[in-house]
Amino acid sequence: MMKLSRLKQIIKEEYYNVISEAFADPNIRKISKMGGIKGNKYNNWFKKFANTHNIAWDKLPTGTLNKTTNMNDPMIKKGLAFWVNTSRKQNPYAQQSWDTTLPEGVMAVTLSGKVQYEGREGIGAKGVSKYGDASGHGKRGTLQLKKLKEIADEVYVMDMDMFRGGTKELKAKRAELTLGKDKFKDSTAWRRANLKRYKDIMNARVGTRDNVDSMVAKIVKLANKAVEEGMAVIKVGRYDELTTTVNGNEVAMKDVTSTMSRALRSYGEYIRQDNAAEREKAQGYGSYNLDASKETAGYIKEMLRAFETGKGINRY
Repeated sequence: MMKLSRLKQIIKEEYYNVISEAFADPNIRKISKMGGIKGNKYNNWFKKFANTHNIAWDKLPTGTLNKTTNMNDPMIKKGLAFWVNTSRKQNPYAQQSWDTTLPEGVMAVTLSGKVQYEGREGIGAKGVSKYGDASGHGKRGTLQLKKLKEIADEVYVMDMDMFRGGTKELKAKRAELTLGKDKFKDSTAWRRANLKRYKDIMNARVGTRDNVDSMVAKIVKLANKAVEEGMAVIKVGRYDELTTTVNGNEVAMKDVTSTMSRALRSYGEYIRQDNAAEREKAQGYGSYNLDASKETAGYIKEMLRAFETGKGINRY
C-alpha cells in the first residue's frame, strides 16, 4: 500500500505539471518548476503576479523569458528578472548559522531592479504594507541587486513593457473609442477630438461662463485620464470588455466613452437652451428655455458626480 506522504508528493508533482503545461514559453515552464517559486493551488506566485501586474502568463509566446549570465544586461535593471542558483552553494553574507547555505533554484525576483515581495494576493516591492516575504530562496543579507549579481549563476529576464497589460493578442483587442459618430483606435486622437468638441461647443456660448462650463471641463479631464490609462495598460473585465479605473473603481471603457459623449451632447443642448433663454429674457417672453437649461445642468452635474466617484458611469 502506497504511503500517504508519497501519494501527496505524486499529487503535488502532477499539479505542477498541469500548471507548467499552461505556459507556452519553455523558460517560464522551467522557472515554474524550480524551487523558490511557489506554485501550489492555494499560494501560486504566477497568479499573484498576474493579479498585480496584469500579465497573462499562459498567453506569453516562446522567447518571452530569456536566460543570461551577463549580470550587466540592461534588461535586468528595467525588466522582470528571476535570479537562479544552479546548485547549492555557500552564503557569503550569512548572518546566522542556519543561513550558511543557499538552495538550488530561484534565489530572488526583481522588477526594475527592485526585489519583489509576496502578499496574500499580489507581488510588489518592499515598503508596501500588504507585501510580506521576499519571492525566492534568498536569505536575509542577500536581497540587494549588487549582491544578487555576485551570487547568482544565471538570470532569466523578460521585457515587462512588451507584455504588461496582457499579451499581443489582448493588445490587439483594443476597443474602438467612440465620440459621437466618430471612432478612434488611438487614445491621443480621441483625447484631442474630445477637447476640440468641448471647445467648439463652449465657443458657441453667448454671454458669460458659469458653473456648467467648469463641470464639463472636469468631466473631459477625468474621461481623458481614464481612457489614456485604460489604453496604456489593457485590462479585460468580467464580460470580456476592456476596462479602466476611475477613482479606484473598475469601469468598462465603453461606458466611459459613451457617458463622455452624452455629457458633450448635453453641454451643447445646455448652451442652446441658455442662449435661447437670454433671447427670451431680452424680448420679455417666458422662462421655458431657462427652466430647461437648469434641468440639463442638473443632469450634467449627475454625470460629473459619477466620474468623480467612479460609480454609476454606466447609467448614462
